[in-house]
Amino acid sequence: MSGVEHNLVSFVGDLTVANISQARDELGAALRQNGPVVVDIVGVGEIDLTFVQLLESARRKAAETGRELRLRHPADGAVLEVLRRGGFLDDEISERANFWLQGATQ
Repeated sequence: MSGVEHNLVSFVGDLTVANISQARDELGAALRQNGPVVVDIVGVGEIDLTFVQLLESARRKAAETGRELRLRHPADGAVLEVLRRGGFLDDEISERANFWLQGATQ
């Protein structure tokens, strides 16, 4: 009996509008595979709203299709700052906040 398989997508470096297409392609490929998709954003440097919007879109699409998409670790650093500035964490008990923060306090 094998364990649950999942697809790990690790993002590193800067993720901005200038290079978001590669991130979109990698995330899309993982979502086309079977099993849960785990996104690791620990190595992310500079980001903008483009990356947050990409993951938000993927999160909603996964929920609509019954797929599991989750972060490996709660958002922090530059990602957390963009989430706060963009108003993505205004409702701390929403599904969106739970996805990004995994129950951690901001």
